[in-house]
Amino acid sequence: MKIFCMSDIHGAVGVIEKAGPLISQADLVVVAGDITRVKSREEAEQVISAIERFNRRILAVHGNWDRSEVCMFLEEQGYSLHGQGRVIDEVGFFGLGGSSPTPMQTATEYSEEEMTRYLEEGYKAVLNCAQIVLISHCPPQGIRDRTYLGLSGGSQSVRKFLEEHRIALCLCGHIHEAGGIESFHGTLVANGGSFKRGNCLNIIIGENILVKKESIPI
Repeated sequence: MKIFCMSDIHGAVGVIEKAGPLISQADLVVVAGDITRVKSREEAEQVISAIERFNRRILAVHGNWDRSEVCMFLEEQGYSLHGQGRVIDEVGFFGLGGSSPTPMQTATEYSEEEMTRYLEEGYKAVLNCAQIVLISHCPPQGIRDRTYLGLSGGSQSVRKFLEEHRIALCLCGHIHEAGGIESFHGTLVANGGSFKRGNCLNIIIGENILVKKESIPI
């Protein structure tokens, strides 16, 4: 399975157009949150419509920057994976949108307890799959989550969940400057960085998982 992953789009429809050839070649497109810049449903519709022009096989979660109406739109389209699990070609995907609390008090933040509950709800639907992928806007605390100020912006509950569950791959975003790939407790954690700045991930899932960082000229 070939997956194209983007996070922190923030309304950058023009970058989607430039990434069109890569998007169209994927078996599945993953959108790991922060779809919008102005936080509205209308902007989310424009972004998702731009992706659909190249590929309509989409799984997505909302980000902390996206208001609840964005999550509702994704659910209506059948793309949302927040608190849900889905099996595609024998690979189990489950998701978590929003983020843990931030100093900025952004649009969609959850307590660590709420995040654990959403993770548990989604995982139940995929726990018997040989390969399991978590799509979480927020990275695990201490892994690909370091901000420019040196602070850790990840979630304690996501970290604990990875420690205690069998998860092959965690696709995340949220902290733009922390883009990269790191192994943690048997899970490959891949932060796509800022798609608005041209950063994205190409993934191949087979017996093994290969993740490659890509850069779209902008």
